[in-house]
Amino acid sequence: MANVTAFQIEGLKIWFYSDDHAPAHFHVKKSGEWEVRVRFMLDKDEMVLIKWSNKRISGKVLKEICDLAEDHRIALLTQWEQIRGN
Repeated sequence: MANVTAFQIEGLKIWFYSDDHAPAHFHVKKSGEWEVRVRFMLDKDEMVLIKWSNKRISGKVLKEICDLAEDHRIALLTQWEQIRGN
């Protein structure tokens, strides 16, 4: 597991799994509340897949995640490739 280095959001854990599958994505978790997978190479409206949720996920938070993912695509892809040994 490697923390995303391109950006952080207070109160959220954001990481890659080094042995994860394609397509390129990272995970975001609000402890005890929800976890999503973010496929950052896709359009914003297709990026987020909810893995699990005990509480409603704020649309504002999802928008922030997608905006930052879009803004940092190159850095995210570079880190994705590095941790996977590509």
